[in-house]
Amino acid sequence: SALLMLQALILELGCLPSVAAGKFSIPELPRTLTQAKLLLKGHAFINVRDYLAVREQGQAALRRVMHPSRKSLIREVRKGKRVPVQEVKNAGLNVLLVNTRF
Repeated sequence: SALLMLQALILELGCLPSVAAGKFSIPELPRTLTQAKLLLKGHAFINVRDYLAVREQGQAALRRVMHPSRKSLIREVRKGKRVPVQEVKNAGLNVLLVNTRF
């Protein structure tokens, strides 16, 4: 389902706030599609091209290519580092798209 895919993406990108409940704790994942999209839109500032290139290298590699802010990501995309929109949608990564028309 779409919710499971977004929850997996949240875990892969490390977008959950850290919970210090003990040595081993299970993070509280969003329970609805809307909550999952909002969490990713608010915390996952990563270029889809970079994501597809480094995702098999692990979470540390993904964190290295993540941007500190949405604005920083938009600047990079405007400079031409992008993937065609249809490819992003076919990969099911629509939630990582950013609007650069502001």
